[in-house]
Amino acid sequence: MAPTQYDSSILQQFADDLYSRARWIIFSTAAMYGTVVFVLSIIGVLSASHSNLRVQEWGVIGTLTLVAVAIGVNRGREKAFQLKLQAQQILCQRQIEENTRAAVGSKALAAKV
Repeated sequence: MAPTQYDSSILQQFADDLYSRARWIIFSTAAMYGTVVFVLSIIGVLSASHSNLRVQEWGVIGTLTLVAVAIGVNRGREKAFQLKLQAQQILCQRQIEENTRAAVGSKALAAKV
């Protein structure tokens, strides 16, 4: 069985995928937080009042939902930063490998001359 060969394009592809995920994670986290709090707020208000929702109750639901979306945006930014940091580490490792390969190749060329 032949050994697996190194392919630097895989690192680039993985870093690109991490950046792509980082772009969407802020929106998806905010949407998830907002949706969960919205649904739970409606259930909570309906179970407490046993009737149709009044304007004040909609105000409370809206406020809680907006706070949850803001918290979701903050958490999404934290997650996005972690993904971008991981992508940068991968790209740094890739660049180190390319620079090392170029330096070794030039030394080998100089030794032959």
